[in-house]
Amino acid sequence: MSITVAPPQDPRGDAEWQNAADAAQALLAVDAARAYGLITGGPDVDIEGCSDLLARASLRGITPAKDAIERYVGKIAQG
Repeated sequence: MSITVAPPQDPRGDAEWQNAADAAQALLAVDAARAYGLITGGPDVDIEGCSDLLARASLRGITPAKDAIERYVGKIAQG
């Protein structure tokens, strides 16, 4: 059974939006790395959901933090 991981789709407040944008960016990075054969395994990624969330966050002036990928990939790897 595979597990699909997606960021929260209904964040509230700037802190939740920032967390969600960071998570979405990291999940897309994981999916891209897997597509290029750089990693194997990991969760299935809701690409459309992540892209949608990043677009909605951008409308609020929120972009992923520079260290989003590093922070979240560690969390994803730990389960």
